[in-house]
Amino acid sequence: MRLCRPQSIVLTPHLCQCRRTYGVSKTNENYCMNAALKGPANWQAGVFGAITLVACVAAFVGLSNSGLWIDELLSVYLVNHHDGLGEVFRRQLTDAHPPVYSFFLYGWTRIAGFSEWALRLPSAIFAVLAIIIFAIGTRRVLSKTAIAFACAVAATSDFWFYQSQNARSYTLCMVLASAMLAVAIAFRRRVRSQPHFPWALWIGLSLLALVASFTHAYLLLGQGMVLFVLILTIPSWRTRAALVATGLVVLGFNVVYYKILMHASEHNLQDMWFSNDPGFFNQQTHQAITLLVSGEVAIVVALLLVFACRQRIAREPFFVFDDQDTRWTTIVASTALVGVIVCGIGVSIAVAPSFSDRNLLTCSPFAWFLLGRLYDAAGPRGDTRRSSILALLAMLMVGSYLLLLPGRELSRNENWRATAHYVQQLPGCTGQTLPVVMPYRFGHESDFFRMLTRVAYFNYYMPPGTQTAAYMPRELAARHPTPGLPELLALRAANAGTDSCALLTWNVHDPDEGRALKIALDLARQPGIAEHRVLMQEFNTYTRPRLKLKLKWQPTPEGYVYVAIPKAPDGAPVEAPVLPHVQLTKQDAKVFGDQVIVDYLTSHVGNAGAPYTVDIYSIQRWNGKTVHQDFLSVQRITCDVVASKINWDVWPNPTYPGCSPLPSPTSANQIDGGL
Repeated sequence: MRLCRPQSIVLTPHLCQCRRTYGVSKTNENYCMNAALKGPANWQAGVFGAITLVACVAAFVGLSNSGLWIDELLSVYLVNHHDGLGEVFRRQLTDAHPPVYSFFLYGWTRIAGFSEWALRLPSAIFAVLAIIIFAIGTRRVLSKTAIAFACAVAATSDFWFYQSQNARSYTLCMVLASAMLAVAIAFRRRVRSQPHFPWALWIGLSLLALVASFTHAYLLLGQGMVLFVLILTIPSWRTRAALVATGLVVLGFNVVYYKILMHASEHNLQDMWFSNDPGFFNQQTHQAITLLVSGEVAIVVALLLVFACRQRIAREPFFVFDDQDTRWTTIVASTALVGVIVCGIGVSIAVAPSFSDRNLLTCSPFAWFLLGRLYDAAGPRGDTRRSSILALLAMLMVGSYLLLLPGRELSRNENWRATAHYVQQLPGCTGQTLPVVMPYRFGHESDFFRMLTRVAYFNYYMPPGTQTAAYMPRELAARHPTPGLPELLALRAANAGTDSCALLTWNVHDPDEGRALKIALDLARQPGIAEHRVLMQEFNTYTRPRLKLKLKWQPTPEGYVYVAIPKAPDGAPVEAPVLPHVQLTKQDAKVFGDQVIVDYLTSHVGNAGAPYTVDIYSIQRWNGKTVHQDFLSVQRITCDVVASKINWDVWPNPTYPGCSPLPSPTSANQIDGGL
């Protein structure tokens, strides 16, 4: 093979001819070297494209199989009225998100209604549209195979899977982020190719930036990074000035809005579940990466990174679809992702804690581009037997996600709907006041959030006119005196085994099984209830298996209804409890879980040093076939601690000042529900 001149790589006759044709300047040198490289074969695009297509079609399957979860119920609360966009805006100020999605949802529900199918259909459409816009917008900077690979990874990510059937703004965010990337590429190409000012693209980019920033705060950060790179890399000072004006106008509107939000919001923005701890930042960033690429897909990406490093060490050139625009877009995408992380941490520290995995992934299309770029650079070419086998293995690993699609037919959300259907049918509860557990980690202990708990959450799936009363765990445990509540609970317990209402309380959203069991223990020892037993009826939600190749989705307890039932007869053998007579629909029966029976036995009052009380319980778990029994003794914590970020559990930490006169416990307060 003839060499044009000594190089670190072998030059083909095609490359030599290219040099003779275009010259040997640095620009032409790069062009000719890239032209001699091979991109991934187009046949791979067909397979990755088919995986993407199947995932996109599945986004429209089972839209109503899961009931609405708490964030979706909040979305409904914001728009479920006939008072116009002004009321939507007023209610939106009770949330932490800007109002564009709610404005859209208000108009949509006027046409389509409030069924789960209608509420989630736009999210499915937006999710697919985000991928289409991404594919079209990057067609001049990535090969067909790289685009198809990026789209397949996007459509098989956990984030895309869940958000495509979630009535929240995240898929609209992905549409806007994909559009920002596409318009930025087109804007730069237009500036490079023509001397005239690109008025249409500038106006489109400015409007897109404004709409995106009022859809999600983290898109404000993302579009800021895009404008930043454009300003630095475009030589025209006139164009730079126009982009600076765009950024300042968008920022100004957002500053005004967030000042209004900070004064009007019912949230204590400094005391939400977000944290400014470095460990929290690291955890949320890691979770964002896992939601974007996980399981077998993560293995494929890791191997591509290894191959890319090997090529770099060997000084082998990477294939670049377009020598200038591809490299520039790589800078834009990298800057956007790093900038959103860094600026997100800065805003979280300087303004209010807000850093989270979901917020970061509003800019996920920028990560999709980098994944496509990685496949162009280091993915198997598919032109030899060996590389074709590697390509097929990558396709199998990415396509393994499709084995999870049957999960679209399962209930994967919090069971507000199924628990409500169960409570509706409890004997004698129609027209009665129903005590419910306030989502104590979602909102703060205030009259507004008690109203929100009743109206927006627990009452949503109940008949009109249902009366609910929201209580904090410390009120149900009698650590905080609450007028009328002890008498109400005692009255309900006295109805155990009769046709009158024996509902003690009802709990969804915050608790795992261990926290739910603590509520049952607190109820079981209350005067008037202690003479009976507490039935904790569990309702399952189906969660994604840890291994993608494991076909069976895992049922996990997530919703709980607490009912008083009679004591077991003395000396009687262990028998299954008589459950309330409730007719379950086929859909609700799929999530009907175990019955946990809590029987308060006695208490021990200790006088060694300061007085303390230890409560002793019998706990049985029935799954319809077998029974398991445990005995549990726990120190009673009686201090009245307000729920906050440092105390967001059903039981206060015994080491909290004033909660216990005893030394720090080794196991109390750590019940995990694993009976």
